[in-house]
Amino acid sequence: MKKPKGEIYVFEKGTSNGTIANDLGEFNLITKTKKESHFLEISVGNYPNLIYEYKTIWNKRKKPKSIVINGKCEITKEQARKDWKNGTPKLYLNSRIAPIENTKKDEKFERKYNVEYVELGCEGKIYECVTEYNFYIIKILDIQYQRKWRQTKRKEIVGMEDYKNSIKACLN
Repeated sequence: MKKPKGEIYVFEKGTSNGTIANDLGEFNLITKTKKESHFLEISVGNYPNLIYEYKTIWNKRKKPKSIVINGKCEITKEQARKDWKNGTPKLYLNSRIAPIENTKKDEKFERKYNVEYVELGCEGKIYECVTEYNFYIIKILDIQYQRKWRQTKRKEIVGMEDYKNSIKACLN
């Protein structure tokens, strides 16, 4: 199971009573009221907030209660496949608040490799999802162009360093 990027905040819904989970995702939250169940609001990075009903009876368990958070990806590997098949692949870029306009070099790259640069700006997209999309497109570009495309790519491609490191790990 992957740990998402960012702190994991857990609050008793509707209150300021909350805590931050540790590196393993474990947390201890003492509720201020005695009820049969409590609604926890869990916030992690760019994932949508999760509301989780925690039943007080679970406090008597010998093992900790597990809560799994699955972010809803808007940008997926399946979407990358479709985009490639339809001739509309993209490479998502990390960018600042104000997107950087494409240079002539960027436009030439887009035409040559038939891929569009898309700046994320301040959009809250889940890093793992965008990385998965980009990994698929990067792999196809590597197969079709034997990594020559990498010489003129923009450096802000989301997940590019992770991709290069995963390839190195496979080769070692």
